[in-house]
Amino acid sequence: MRVAFFLLILSVIIGFAYGYSCPKPCYGNMCCSTSPNNQYYLTDFCGSTSACGPVPSCSGALYFTADSQRFGCGKHLNLCRSGKCVKAQIYDAGPAMWVEQDAGMMIIDASPTICHDLTGGSSCGWSDHFLITATVTSLTDSRPLGPFNVTEEEMAQLFIDHEIAMAQCEAEKTCNGFDLE
Repeated sequence: MRVAFFLLILSVIIGFAYGYSCPKPCYGNMCCSTSPNNQYYLTDFCGSTSACGPVPSCSGALYFTADSQRFGCGKHLNLCRSGKCVKAQIYDAGPAMWVEQDAGMMIIDASPTICHDLTGGSSCGWSDHFLITATVTSLTDSRPLGPFNVTEEEMAQLFIDHEIAMAQCEAEKTCNGFDLE
């Protein structure tokens, strides 16, 4: 009985220390949940393998992200910060759930080019706390990959498009780890 009580107290303390727990773990070490307010921390990565096919080169101006377990391979995201946005394509899965637990928030892992375009910096780590908004693009969005600016009205439309796109991918079971059910 004392051991069970001790473990309960310990888990509560750890929960408060981290402040974040993934609502829907998947693939053993990732989170399939999406942020209810579309807010994420931005990190950058350049991998040697990809969950979605060919590995993009990290040299040059390329606009890619991870997070396929949340949104689906090949989908496009609009990542925005302070009125600046970047349209990117999802090429990989990740990040690992422990990274998000350490950060205390869900993360969008993106190319170094996206990090530079949205923050002006040369790298983005979870401890930098670069807060961004991420929305799935509309299927009719013809904007090319890369940076763009938005007005408040356009930003509102990005959220509407996101809700429609997420409803469609959930119906098709191509996001949020539906393939695990």
